[in-house]
Amino acid sequence: MPRQRDCGFTLVELLVVIAIIGTLVALLLPAVQAARESARNNSCKNNLKQLSLALLNSDASLQKLPGYINALFDPNNPSVGRRASWAVMAFPYMEEQALWDQWSKNFEQIPSTPFIGGLVCPSNPPELPDQPWLDYVVNAGWAYSDFHRSAPPPSIAIAEEYQEYAGNGVFFDNSRNIAMHADPTVNPDPRDQDPARYPQIISRVTYVQSNDGTSKTLMISENLHAWYWAYDADPTTPAYEFGELPGKDNSPTEDTKHVFGFVWSNSGASVERINGDNDYDKISPLLPPDTMLHYASQSRHDGSPDVVSSFWESYGFPSSRHPGGVNAAFCDGHIVFVSESIAPRVYAMLMTSNRNRSTYWDRDSGMPDRKLPQPSDSDW
Repeated sequence: MPRQRDCGFTLVELLVVIAIIGTLVALLLPAVQAARESARNNSCKNNLKQLSLALLNSDASLQKLPGYINALFDPNNPSVGRRASWAVMAFPYMEEQALWDQWSKNFEQIPSTPFIGGLVCPSNPPELPDQPWLDYVVNAGWAYSDFHRSAPPPSIAIAEEYQEYAGNGVFFDNSRNIAMHADPTVNPDPRDQDPARYPQIISRVTYVQSNDGTSKTLMISENLHAWYWAYDADPTTPAYEFGELPGKDNSPTEDTKHVFGFVWSNSGASVERINGDNDYDKISPLLPPDTMLHYASQSRHDGSPDVVSSFWESYGFPSSRHPGGVNAAFCDGHIVFVSESIAPRVYAMLMTSNRNRSTYWDRDSGMPDRKLPQPSDSDW
């Protein structure tokens, strides 16, 4: 009788099957990862859509857009107040009414700063849970660290380099009030000394619409380097309440643009572009900032073209974990994936809201914004 063949795999057959399965997994893994990133990317775009709608509703209701930083005063005591980012000002229009009430009405206690999923991109998960992380920043216009800002003579107490122009962006510093800043003897800031010289810029969507157009002006983008949607809340030193001196904010954190906003610059340094340096490893001679206060400081220029001297604001350009660019919302509410290869000229022009009044000029051609052709959709 013939021998009955054993039912089973030989070692060679088993190894072949394992190799085939491994090859299939290797082929499928990139597709799975791409599908996951696509889902995260869509969630990020949805976050931007909701935030842009909140800001547009705020503009329609209040007849103005918030600043990237704002002053909130106690309705029962005008001498008491706190600073609030653009995100806080959008709370009433993004189903965060209870949190808004804490910030705008209750000045007896430090307001809550919970984690809000809609302010974080799923592709950039939080480092620590339960912190008020912020991945989305607003168009804050011309960078203070741009060395093309002229420095005044030493006899002038207020630096002209801090002058702002409505045509340079969309969101501005709306807490220009001595009472809302840290003690200038501890943390000097020329903008604190004479707020009347730098009045609030009332920015509105209608201003953008009547000039460069809402579909051609950036409103919100991503930035991996942003910290929190509110200044650090230290229980021992309340960051949002006035201190022992009447009219003095306990927080030493400066109202610098790159904390809650993104910027453009005429200088064109290598890091000053979309995804220019995602991990602080290209130009930084120091370790990355370890606190929000550290990141907010050293943001103003000292007169030389060295970006290191002003360096944290150089990280105030859009960045993301999405391959090849960032998601951004325009002032009409539409969402676009902006390529990291976008020309610096086009990027800056998309940030200015009125090219006839902006101070942007193209460093290659030497032409001012008003004489440059408007960018087309294909440019980004």
